[in-house]
Amino acid sequence: MKKTICICIFSLFAVSGIKAQNRTSNPLLLQTWNLSKMDTYIYTYEKQDGFEARREGIRFQKNGKVTGNLIKSSLRYDTLEEPVTKNEKPDRYIGSWKKASDSTVTLVFPSNTNMTGTFVISKLTENQLKLKKVFSADIEKKLDSIRRTKNITD
Repeated sequence: MKKTICICIFSLFAVSGIKAQNRTSNPLLLQTWNLSKMDTYIYTYEKQDGFEARREGIRFQKNGKVTGNLIKSSLRYDTLEEPVTKNEKPDRYIGSWKKASDSTVTLVFPSNTNMTGTFVISKLTENQLKLKKVFSADIEKKLDSIRRTKNITD
């Protein structure tokens, strides 16, 4: 009997520990994030109270909506070319987001493909969000070789 109770208690703690690691349902995600750095499709954001006029950013909302302060893009989201910004002012775009897994989100902006795609949440703290765009296996292989030559550090 004691063994069964211990197993149940241990299972409860294990499940709650796994649930705590679920980054997509984390309330920290549901904030306004302004882009502070972009390096080969790794987006680093810092928490802000609102969007800054000349910086890109995203705001996740509980209802599955996402607001993007984004530069207009004519590129497809799965290309290897990063968007080139020429001191353009970002515009507001409304899209949707959904949880693809415990640490992955899918963003869809119908009128701007700049941030449409699947992203791995590699870091989520009270003040910082780091997203890595996910591509097909062959494109990921090319990006990994680019990242190694750039020597990206956290």
